[in-house]
Amino acid sequence: MSTHPIPIEPDLRRLVPATFALLEDAGLAVHPLVRSVLLTGSRGYQGRFRQDSDIDLTLVVTGRYDPAVPASCAPLRAVIDATRRSWRSPVELDLAVAFDTRGCGFSCFAQSPGSSPCGRGGIDCFGVFKIGKGFDGIVSGLRIEVARMAPWLRVWARTRSGARPVDRAGACS
Repeated sequence: MSTHPIPIEPDLRRLVPATFALLEDAGLAVHPLVRSVLLTGSRGYQGRFRQDSDIDLTLVVTGRYDPAVPASCAPLRAVIDATRRSWRSPVELDLAVAFDTRGCGFSCFAQSPGSSPCGRGGIDCFGVFKIGKGFDGIVSGLRIEVARMAPWLRVWARTRSGARPVDRAGACS
């Protein structure tokens, strides 16, 4: 499956100039299932990175995936593999894929960090798939909290007709 290079949000140039330059130079690209990319960690809004810091990106995908059926989540591995293959930087990527498990369309990520309208309080309201840093597959047995990702910055979001962000995750095909 091919990847699609993405334009980096112009606000990042002002907010995190070094990370903006890194993302542009690396040729960040995503799999067609990715609907948005979020930046967290020290190279994000925290701004406390060292030269040897990795870059933490969350790839938010369309579709519903059942954590109880590991084989149904093979596309999530393809999402990570596609971005890693396109990455052209000596800075290490720490990628996670977030997928909708509740049908809420990720309303928590459309808000400011800490102001989630999620009825579950932003706890265990989405699934995470991760390869590396001690993980290989769906993250389970951990409390997944939106607040622990904060603050995040939107790197990119898919648009309809080039105008508005997608506002609901699509169905798994």
